[in-house]
Amino acid sequence: MSIQDEKLRAMVRHAYSSTVFYRRLYGPTSPRVEKTRDIKTLPVLTKEDLRSVPLEERTAAGVDSSRCVKKTTSGTSGVPVAVLDDPATAAYLEGMYLRRMWSYGVRPWHKIARVVSGSPDKVYTENVADVAGLWGRIRRRLVARLSLAEDAEKHIDFLKNGVDVLVAYPTYFRSLREACEAKDVNLYFKIAVSAGEVLDSHTRKMMADFFGAEVYDGYGCVEVAPVGGLAWECPERTAYHINIDSVVLEFLKDGEEVSAGERGEVVATSLFRHATPIIRYKLGDIATPLDDECPCGRGLPLLKNVEGRVVDTLKIPGGGQISPYAVMETIQDMPGLKRYKVLQKTDYTVDVLIMVDGDAEKAVAEVERRFALLFRGLEYSVKVVDRIEAERGKKFKFVESQVK
Repeated sequence: MSIQDEKLRAMVRHAYSSTVFYRRLYGPTSPRVEKTRDIKTLPVLTKEDLRSVPLEERTAAGVDSSRCVKKTTSGTSGVPVAVLDDPATAAYLEGMYLRRMWSYGVRPWHKIARVVSGSPDKVYTENVADVAGLWGRIRRRLVARLSLAEDAEKHIDFLKNGVDVLVAYPTYFRSLREACEAKDVNLYFKIAVSAGEVLDSHTRKMMADFFGAEVYDGYGCVEVAPVGGLAWECPERTAYHINIDSVVLEFLKDGEEVSAGERGEVVATSLFRHATPIIRYKLGDIATPLDDECPCGRGLPLLKNVEGRVVDTLKIPGGGQISPYAVMETIQDMPGLKRYKVLQKTDYTVDVLIMVDGDAEKAVAEVERRFALLFRGLEYSVKVVDRIEAERGKKFKFVESQVK
């Protein structure tokens, strides 16, 4: 734990000395954090705490934003949280990713495809790791990124040429299977990696059976460590290994750490994200820490039963789906948008509910323009509302479909 202690001390000092946000949050002097256990003396941050502060105030002094990539969350509450990936952060994330892939038997000659949210032009250019040294040259040749905004048929044409590893959301794997069945196409992968959503047992089995793949899941979040950067399954698949050299995970109930085997709210701290530090950040997920040891012998602490992001796809009459992440990418950066929800009813019609600052009529016209292409084949309406609330006792879904 000494490495984790040292990294945490350095991160707290850095955040306090380099950002307006943490100086204001922590007060006149830098907090005294010597050991990881001292982290409980720091305040817990919520998504609203980060949304309410300009990114510039959360960015460390001296960071050249022109050399960074702005990353945003999926906006499950309707408004995303933004962080910056500088070249050092991008390189660190790639190292974590490669360590995990290596444990699955992936080697530099295997071809990898990642399915990510974003328009095609952004997906194919927006990654500083692509130009980072030797691995940058290797990944440009062997790692492909596919945009959720593109048609599944285009992805199938690409994937038919041979991909060893596919990294994607569970909702994407389900949509890809439907598209393959509709076109009578068979796709096979050596490894299928789930990311970004909770992987249910039915989808896991489908991924293994339909695509003939070894299936692995991971737990991550954009703000702290994406693509399984928080915890990940090893080939034993007994539980999820926590990357304690890169993050601090706490599991809290009523503000106190739970015992092993108990469910707790996940609070995460990044030990490597220096451009926009994230310290004691409540993810909105529930998970269970364990004190067991994995047969793989890695010695990393374990967690299980992640209860996290719940998302729906929009269904098109006659077949086909629209990814919730394509919806998010289409609307989330709209000026004046405070919150939104896309609700599909049982008759396939869609209500787009928006809360906006400014001219409501112009906002409706802009949303209709943005969704005109994406929602082809669907009847939809846009409504400006004063409030959008989560259903009591349920996790908020920014895209929800009542079509079974």
